[in-house]
This record gives sequence, structure tokens and C-alpha cells, in this order.
Amino acid sequence: MTSAHEGDFMSQTTEADLEALKGEMKKLRDDFAKIAELLKATARHGSADAADMIRERAERHWDDAKNTAQNVFKEMEERPVQSALTIFGIGVVLGLLVGRR
Repeated sequence: MTSAHEGDFMSQTTEADLEALKGEMKKLRDDFAKIAELLKATARHGSADAADMIRERAERHWDDAKNTAQNVFKEMEERPVQSALTIFGIGVVLGLLVGRR
């Protein structure tokens, strides 16, 4: 049986994990927006150097995205109960949001 203090700690940790995940997702969106801008520049200028630069950046950001996903999965494996509760909570919130439409 968990105490109220342990529940608060888990809730705070879960919130911190969610905020960290939101931050990572925002960075990824920003990175992909930069890649899109570079693609537009390449289309306008047709530069092979720009295409290489885009490819390198895309590969680097894809690697970053894979590493972030691996870290999230590792975190879920290390804390399965907390992860399950977090996922359940997110599902409930999304269900309420979608159900209101």
C-alpha cells in the first residue's frame, strides 16, 4: 500500500517525465521545421551542397529522435508501474478530449 507522499512523488515524477517528453517533442518539431526550410532552399537553388547538408542534418535529427525514443522506452522498462499509470492517465485525458467533440 502506498502512502499519500509516495503518490505525490510519483505524480510529480510523472509530470516531470511528461514535461521532458513534451520538450523533446517540441525540439523535434522545431528541427523538422528547420529541415523543411532547408528543403525549400534546396528546391530554389538546386545546390548539391545544400542537399548534402540537409541529408546530414536529417540523419542527425533522425538519430536524435531514435535516441529519445529509446530513452523513453528504457525509462518505461525501468518504471513499468509508473509508466502504465502515466499512459493510462494520458489515455483518459485524450478520451475526454475526443469524447467532447
